[in-house]
Amino acid sequence: MDKVIEFKEVFFSYQKNPVLHNVNLSVREKDFTCLVGPNGGGKTTILKLVLGLIHPNSGTISIFGSKPSKVSSMLGYVPQHAKYDARFPVNVLDVVLMGCLGPSRIWGKYSREDRENAKKTLEDVGMADFQTRQFSELSGGQRQRVLVARALVSEPKLLLLDEPTANIDIHGSEYLYDMLQKLNNRMTIVMVSHDLGFVSQYVKSVICIRGEAVVHPTSQITGDTIKEMYGVDIRLIRHDHNCSCKEDSH
Repeated sequence: MDKVIEFKEVFFSYQKNPVLHNVNLSVREKDFTCLVGPNGGGKTTILKLVLGLIHPNSGTISIFGSKPSKVSSMLGYVPQHAKYDARFPVNVLDVVLMGCLGPSRIWGKYSREDRENAKKTLEDVGMADFQTRQFSELSGGQRQRVLVARALVSEPKLLLLDEPTANIDIHGSEYLYDMLQKLNNRMTIVMVSHDLGFVSQYVKSVICIRGEAVVHPTSQITGDTIKEMYGVDIRLIRHDHNCSCKEDSH
């Protein structure tokens, strides 16, 4: 299968603070990968490098065989925190339509095709009945599904998500991960998450980011592996419908 993401000997620092050290990793087509590791380990930095928002100090990054800046139209991104003014009157359909904008189309009227695509995408994420609802009126899980729809409306080949369930309850998280698993049939997905006990049921591989990068198939995840990933003892608890526990560090 073709490589969608490839990092070769990548170093990155914020000013004089080193974050990534000689990172080598690859993500192949139709993979569903989770980036895990301690806070400050470089997970979100990896996403920003893939998006071309920042550039490495040294090393090379290839996305679909090109520089990140050359393939931005092939990427969809769901940030951890969506910045919006709750007083601003924007409905769900308008939020999704924002995903149609790009470097060559900063502002302007949306076409009929844009609107049809946005409505279809809302159907895909189970939010078709909410298209006229104000975005500020939605629950955390509903907002996140709308933001996924915004990322999907441009029909990306690679979907990037930063802590997509950070402010969602257990049932909303299950719905979101089930949805992502279905989307994985048609696109590559890379996601940052701390909830390894939960997401390991869905993803195909885990990449530990602690300055460097180590890839683990989910079948090989053990307590010792997790301790190595986070640098501390972690109690791994799988969620079910009756439990809202999460990983605990000691």
